Amino acid sequence: MKSVLRQAGKLKRANPNLSEDELLMKALRDFNMPKIVTDDKNIFIKLIEDLFPGIKYLMKQDPDLKAVVMSTAKKDLGLVPEEIFTLKVVQLREILEVRHCVFVVGPPGCGKSTVWQVLIQVQNNLNEITEFDTLNPKAVTSDELYGCYSKTKEWKNGVLSMIMKNQAKCEEKYKDDQVYKWSVLDGDIDPEWIESLNTVMDDNKVLTLVSNDRIFLTPSMRLCFEISNLKNATPATVSRAGVLFINDSDIGWIPYMNSWLERSQYKLNKGTLSAQDERMVMPDIDDVGKNVFYRNF
Repeated sequence: MKSVLRQAGKLKRANPNLSEDELLMKALRDFNMPKIVTDDKNIFIKLIEDLFPGIKYLMKQDPDLKAVVMSTAKKDLGLVPEEIFTLKVVQLREILEVRHCVFVVGPPGCGKSTVWQVLIQVQNNLNEITEFDTLNPKAVTSDELYGCYSKTKEWKNGVLSMIMKNQAKCEEKYKDDQVYKWSVLDGDIDPEWIESLNTVMDDNKVLTLVSNDRIFLTPSMRLCFEISNLKNATPATVSRAGVLFINDSDIGWIPYMNSWLERSQYKLNKGTLSAQDERMVMPDIDDVGKNVFYRNF
């Protein structure tokens, strides 16, 4: 509820003349839509329409931001700026304007990593300098992640605690002029390590270590969790962060193929090949062939 109110406040400041019904409808829809799977989107839209009968409010996007995202994806990273992919990048930015933690959820190969990588490059292009560190929390133990005492009672810093400490104190590669400092945790959710971040993800914004050392999040710090599902996450954990769900069918295999065609060293008749794909390959590729594109391209 607090996040929806924050979103509504942001919309109210941008559109002072908007009625409260339209304001709440847009806040509820725009904040919740990124986390809903494809099969449930129509159900959610019908529920919103039942709550606000007679109100039709079209989704509006910042055209300048969308143009920067498309230009960055194509020119800087050599990607195909597909429409839904661009939307996911914009939605991730909107979530991080309201929340300082976000779960980027989706099956392997759906483009999770590319979405946040493009957003970081977009922010750098907008002169919002962004620095980040990535780690797999499942590759180390909980003690190695947060820190622990050795048998000689000597304190050893953990991987994540050291990253967050450097970000908070602007040490190592983190500087005062950086607008955003991200910690990207690429690994499945496990209560053994995620529960210790509950006070980081809520409004306390503080990580308390076993040594009683406390690391306070600064306004520039963000936490991004790249995961395949939320099966092992408790409701207390999920409610503390924003959620961006990328469906398996949102981006599909066509951008992979188009990107490969653009990078191909061979002289291919790209127009003819695309037409043949549309006519012959499309009906069967979704079930079988897409794995080939994900693996090779």
